Amino acid sequence: MVWRGGERFERCLQSIAQSRHNFKRILLSVTSSEDSPDMKLAHQFASLHPGIEVICTKQELPTMKHQAMWVDYLQATGVMPSDWIFWLAYDDEVRASGIERLIDSEGNWPLEWGTAYLGPWALRHEGPDELFAGPFDAPLESWTSFPLAGPQRLPVMDWLGQQLEQPTYLQMSGAVVPFTCFLSLRNNRPRKAGPMRIEMATALAPPNTVIQEFPEPVTIIYGRSNSDRASYGSAARREDVHLVGWLLRHHGAHPSRWPALVRLGWSAAISIVNVRVKGAKAPEEEWRVRAIVTP
Repeated sequence: MVWRGGERFERCLQSIAQSRHNFKRILLSVTSSEDSPDMKLAHQFASLHPGIEVICTKQELPTMKHQAMWVDYLQATGVMPSDWIFWLAYDDEVRASGIERLIDSEGNWPLEWGTAYLGPWALRHEGPDELFAGPFDAPLESWTSFPLAGPQRLPVMDWLGQQLEQPTYLQMSGAVVPFTCFLSLRNNRPRKAGPMRIEMATALAPPNTVIQEFPEPVTIIYGRSNSDRASYGSAARREDVHLVGWLLRHHGAHPSRWPALVRLGWSAAISIVNVRVKGAKAPEEEWRVRAIVTP
């Protein structure tokens, strides 16, 4: 998904070129006018790499409407609900070395149905008004949403409960999930209003019972710890309201997990009371560095 990418988009495209052989299809979805600089850049890239697909919203759209557009396109062009999608956003990069160490000698990804793969994420610190200038070969921090001393594979409800109790830095970039998860995001009610905490909604798609992170990052993201992209503010908590309906739907598909839902609901209710009635401070998003990795 591309939005006012400019030089950051160009940087992203260079990383895609290095890893394009690891994907069956690559779609560049640009939200802008058809004559925008980013569309010109996307078409130039597609001309150099036959098979790259480019679509355009023709006007700037908010994230969820933009997402619905490319979901419609993929569905109309033969993508099946069981096909796997690697989601990359905005100015982020594909981390080729992470993918190469993950897949087998025949290029197969070790993916298991019923599992949503989220993270970890290699991070370069970059401000909003300046482009990262290097060094590009410097080691990177690897951020995780899992307990540092715990497992890297958890039941959906356990992972979700931990996020509501102590939210951690999350990124959809590099997520690998079946296409049916994105169909759920587009179709299910209540609709996801905005992009914040979209990872939770993706995790609660009907087939998922487990959340797992890869052994090492498959994306490089850009940000800073004090950015609105990384903060768990009131806007994020308002958007989390949609999770009630999604949780009930998920447990309708997996009734054995009802006790976990009750525990989660009770814990969330106590947290809300503490914050809104007793004046406790809402939990701030925690950034957890799991490791240092090479680019």
